[in-house]
Amino acid sequence: MLLDLPEQEVWQEIALYLPPKDVLSFVSIHRNINKCLSSSSSFWDQLLVRDRDYEETSEGESTSVVAADVREAFLLQSFMSSLAFVKWLPVSRDVQQRQFPVKAREGHNSCVLNGPDGFKSLVITGGFSDDQGVTVITLKKGLEAHNSNWGWTRLTPRFSDEPTFVYGASLTPLPPALSEEMEKDRFMRLRPGLLKKNVAKAVRFGGFEGGGYSGETNEVWVLTIVDYDYEDDSLDQFAVWEKMETQGTRPKARAYHSATLIHDRYLVIIGGMTHLGSCIEESILDIQTWKWIDLSCEGEPRGRHGHSVVWDKRRDRLVMFGGGSGTDLLRTGADCNEVWELKMKGMNAMHRSPARSQGCSDNDDTMWEWSKIHKNTLSPRNNSDSINSGDDSDSDGSREGNNHADSSLSPSESLCLGRCHNAMKISPDAVLLMFGGGRPSTNGMLGYDLANDAFLRPNVKGPLPVPRFTGVASFLETEGYILVHGGFNDVTGGAVLDMNVLDLAPSLRRHFTGFPLDEDRQSQESVSDEAARNGQYGANPNPRQMSALQRLLLAQLYEAQMNGL
Repeated sequence: MLLDLPEQEVWQEIALYLPPKDVLSFVSIHRNINKCLSSSSSFWDQLLVRDRDYEETSEGESTSVVAADVREAFLLQSFMSSLAFVKWLPVSRDVQQRQFPVKAREGHNSCVLNGPDGFKSLVITGGFSDDQGVTVITLKKGLEAHNSNWGWTRLTPRFSDEPTFVYGASLTPLPPALSEEMEKDRFMRLRPGLLKKNVAKAVRFGGFEGGGYSGETNEVWVLTIVDYDYEDDSLDQFAVWEKMETQGTRPKARAYHSATLIHDRYLVIIGGMTHLGSCIEESILDIQTWKWIDLSCEGEPRGRHGHSVVWDKRRDRLVMFGGGSGTDLLRTGADCNEVWELKMKGMNAMHRSPARSQGCSDNDDTMWEWSKIHKNTLSPRNNSDSINSGDDSDSDGSREGNNHADSSLSPSESLCLGRCHNAMKISPDAVLLMFGGGRPSTNGMLGYDLANDAFLRPNVKGPLPVPRFTGVASFLETEGYILVHGGFNDVTGGAVLDMNVLDLAPSLRRHFTGFPLDEDRQSQESVSDEAARNGQYGANPNPRQMSALQRLLLAQLYEAQMNGL
């Protein structure tokens, strides 16, 4: 019985059943409870394990730290999970325009990798640009990230094959253990005094290799970042791109798809764009064997691109948000604001015994099943370009989820689910959606509660960035920040040259020093419902859109603002 336990264990058992917002109130309710729990690092560790999808307090770090640090990590996680209050921190114009090596671009990639001991590496590469470089931002791992400068290095990568120009590809970090195992006997330097070698990898799939949304590919490439640490405190770093030869039936070539890693082994590819239109075809790549696994799904949605997919581990499903149709990002097709779930029948059994199951299509026990959670409330005008046989109309025959409800999103909010938005799962039960939409694009933000399948509306502070879509956003989960770079703005008709940091826990009053900030930056206007109604329902030109001269003048005004004139 609970009353037979020692006093500290009683309080811990009670607290572990409380939601994050009530834990601190409980710990402060009585001095005996506070004495038992506030100084217990194991108690705060248990809360972190409960409120995260992974068990370590921080990747590669020991959990035997002082209770105050673990408590602060729990506070950070709690504020992020609630999505009640976030704040934009604009990086200074001088850094953006004169120092940072990644210039204005769209359709590029970013991801977060393990760096040398105590550090993380945030990688930015590719996109609609002739720059083949790989830029690595290095920052301290964990709670001290905001107190130190974030440096960067531009690397000229080596290639195992001819380098390819690619945009609209996906770039997904590989698990650290797998990266180390793949490279344990490679990249050894003969220079004396080597203390440690760190290897981090990411896998790239698909993308367009030609201009005008053409030349889609289904190639698989792996990016390797290698760091060397020497006895004299010097560091060395380089990047390598290697084309992977895969086994099995290769999936349809495509770009602007989603790539989601589950069970640290299976990369699930969904949807995307080809030169003929949008598709929904689902495929799985086993990143341990580099073999494609056959997959069959019931109740498929209509083809789409620029959508997002997150792995809802606690409910054993994939959740897909929005996207759009068409053969390009601006002139054809329509956005949608619907939400779907994909139940992965038989996946756990296959993960436990991968050698016994080479596919997911032979019987009903392993047939994956789509169902719609939130209907599309936008009015599509041109979905005839979809090359998929599925249909997302009300009569599509898919099973409606138990939590089916009208999405109740305003036209401007719906843009956050439009094509080429950014989506990040920031806690086991919360997803953050931002930017997106072909015409107009938005600088808005929306949350989603996975536990209740309901939308959340964060209170956003700080100067709003320029509206955009097809930019990059990287989530630093143990640091509580999101770094945003680039994208395309439909008003100026060009790529965006700026960089912003989103603080997911401004209530902690952390003083961010990672980059110099522009304290006087003026906030951009938010996109109104009227603007969203006029331009969002399909991207075809209409009489109310601006003339070429108006676009030119606005582009010049935007450039002047960015230069501080």
